[in-house]
Amino acid sequence: MAARDPAGHKGTFGRVLIVGGCSQPPLVMVGGPAFAALGALRSGCGLAELAMPAPLLVAGLTIAPSAVGHSIELDAHGVPTSRALTALADRAATAESVVCGPGLGAHAGGVVQSMIASATRLVLDADALNAIASGPELVTALRARAAGSTVLTPHVGEARRLARACGLTESATAAELARALRATVILKSHESSIADGVHAWSVRAGSSALATAGSGDVLAGIIAGLWAQERECVVFELARQAVCVHGLASVQWSAAHGHAGLLAHDLASLIPAELERWRLGGALTMR
Repeated sequence: MAARDPAGHKGTFGRVLIVGGCSQPPLVMVGGPAFAALGALRSGCGLAELAMPAPLLVAGLTIAPSAVGHSIELDAHGVPTSRALTALADRAATAESVVCGPGLGAHAGGVVQSMIASATRLVLDADALNAIASGPELVTALRARAAGSTVLTPHVGEARRLARACGLTESATAAELARALRATVILKSHESSIADGVHAWSVRAGSSALATAGSGDVLAGIIAGLWAQERECVVFELARQAVCVHGLASVQWSAAHGHAGLLAHDLASLIPAELERWRLGGALTMR
């Protein structure tokens, strides 16, 4: 991993836009996008912008107060307005990387479509993946994106839904999904698989403490945060780095606390030290 520029500033290390959150009573989801923002910031990006539904933004910024907030205007049904989608697209077009999906809710299609069309470097997670799985037009739009511009981070259940949408068997591998969707795919499990349609790799990095809400959101943020700092990179290699840093941070936590009770913000707080070990060439231990 490259050394950090000692003369760098916020602009040097890139801007990440995180789009998520849901305010559609009785369902309210706040934590996911905020944890992704923490993951991005802890991985060293210069600025994280947190775009959330207006009623939830203050709560999200309470979890991630170092982020900059942008409210998403909602209509009477709790769905983002066309004006809000235009504003999001403008912000996505100028960000070094974008995370879309954490806690976005069931009516995510419009937001996902906007991000697929406008983001240069896009990490799709959680409800963005569910929207793609239920929207053939989103699958088509995703396949049309430039090579090396999209990372998908499904867990096993999300991967099954994506596989069905692509006409694959439910047991489709990360490599099969990557080829079908023309994206880099990180299939998260106790042994995570990473593929980009050409290369495939798997690793057991991390402890069972990662089996907790919010840990995947932190990973999405780490990917986007590292990506924002690299003007040129091989996305497959960056995805491998992010998965290992994320997993090894959980190993450090489990060494001190055991294998249950990890919270997403605990995990995010361990990322800087793990990254520094990589920069200094320290030995890596997979468990």
